[in-house]
Amino acid sequence: MSPPGPGWALRGRANFRSREAPPVDAARARREWLRLAEEIEARGGTVVALPSPAEELSGMPYAAECGQVIVPAAGGAPRFILPRMASPHRQGERAHWERLARALGLDVVDPGAGVWEAQGDVAELDGATLLFFGGRTDRAGMEAAAQHFEGELLRIEIREPAFHGNMAALPLPDVGRLLVCPDVVVGDGMDQLRKRFGDKALVPVSEAEIRSYATNGLPLGFSLLAPSVIPERVRTLCEELGMKVVSLDMGELCEKAGGASRCLVSRARVPDEVAARIPAENRLAAVAAAIRGG
Repeated sequence: MSPPGPGWALRGRANFRSREAPPVDAARARREWLRLAEEIEARGGTVVALPSPAEELSGMPYAAECGQVIVPAAGGAPRFILPRMASPHRQGERAHWERLARALGLDVVDPGAGVWEAQGDVAELDGATLLFFGGRTDRAGMEAAAQHFEGELLRIEIREPAFHGNMAALPLPDVGRLLVCPDVVVGDGMDQLRKRFGDKALVPVSEAEIRSYATNGLPLGFSLLAPSVIPERVRTLCEELGMKVVSLDMGELCEKAGGASRCLVSRARVPDEVAARIPAENRLAAVAAAIRGG
């Protein structure tokens, strides 16, 4: 994760929320970020926090696009697949994430072709990995990144307003369901999903609902850390499936800037020796102290 800086502002305005949004309140955004980070750690996660080294890198808080960690089944150092970002104002981010990945002992890989926006276009359910393209990630970038994944892969094409796969579909692994918006899945994507997971596992949401971040909550076990703007129908639906929906006020980071709780996190399950290498300055406690002190 990467907290917004004290001078954080909307610069790229590259999504349907941020294009017309009023100026953000950076201090409030930092508190929103900290609430999410602390909710994650309260549920057993460990937050690795990389403060942005430059205020112009305003996209860094949306760390789903920072890269993707893959732990090889045969052992060895985990791989960190670098992103290849579409928006010019975000292309400078990856050098900073690369340095952190190397400090953690990860093997860094550049896909080397196309546009690939990392975990924003990756989802996992029941042992299968879904790789999305057609929003910001293009087919060439997806295929280049796919060479570094292991196991079963499903390639799913999407369209706007789902500029990332995490707007088109949300896996809820602990209840065995996939929230998915059929309206933005292109070609044979829905057929692939039905064949692999079965109709019962697919829970449809509408295009209007994904504009209110129906698929952008962050599932941790049976908890769903969700922005308060998610539609009431979707909230009720998730609770009926067995999820506890934790509502987070994200007026700055989500309602203005256009990225919700799932967008703010790049998840990885890594060996203990990787976690042990987290520098003290990248622990949540250090970053939280700076936010509270500011």
